[in-house]
Amino acid sequence: MAHDHHDHPEDGHEDDHDNEFDPMTARVKALETILVSKGLIDPAAIDAIVETYEHKVGPRNGAKVVAEAWSNPGFAD
Repeated sequence: MAHDHHDHPEDGHEDDHDNEFDPMTARVKALETILVSKGLIDPAAIDAIVETYEHKVGPRNGAKVVAEAWSNPGFAD
């Protein structure tokens, strides 16, 4: 069974390890580094996926559609 230092805060190890990232971001970055180093994923593919979800899909675009529907009576036609 693997031993995780963060499972035992009493042993003097803390979760943050002086990391500049929050725990989830640090975890994602670590996984990305491993997967890229093993050649399992392409960093450009990750960038494209992130770009898509940040700018092309998501709640932000839903708000734009609702605003357009409210302001343009012919929008739904």
